[in-house]
Amino acid sequence: MTYAHPAFVAAARSTPVRLGSLSVPASARKNVEAAFAYLSQDAVERTLIDRLLHGPAQHRITINHHDDDSYDPNTHAIHWDPHSALLTTDGGRQSPALGLGHEIDHALENARIEDRLQAMLDPDYDTLEERRVIVGSERHAATTLHEAIRHDHAGTCYKVASPTARRAQFLRPA
Repeated sequence: MTYAHPAFVAAARSTPVRLGSLSVPASARKNVEAAFAYLSQDAVERTLIDRLLHGPAQHRITINHHDDDSYDPNTHAIHWDPHSALLTTDGGRQSPALGLGHEIDHALENARIEDRLQAMLDPDYDTLEERRVIVGSERHAATTLHEAIRHDHAGTCYKVASPTARRAQFLRPA
């Protein structure tokens, strides 16, 4: 049996893995691949993932565990919590994978167009950029994957066991 010092194990898990033009922490690779496999059942998401992996821009996924699904256009970082699902304002449920697909769409939008749409307010979706993504690729994927469709940019995050899950993960009391 070989022994690996915990520091080396931690470094190996945090070393980024390249998936085409996308950088993913090694420790998150399985979650990202599971989300991509799930999202790829939808033609629009499959196209977005292909563009992300084979496009000229270098993007990276950063993992967090505090319900932060967002995109930073300045660093090309897609922030994702692979265990954070969304309860929509209508009571429907969306998987963390769908949240990742949503952020990928933001990442692939032309920066000038995204800036303009982010600056334009929308009463239901906060901005026209959020409206574009939610009523576009997200709605298409939600329909294909039998997930809830949003009618606004609100909701409540809750924890699930995997990137494709929608059932809440209940923790047993200690």
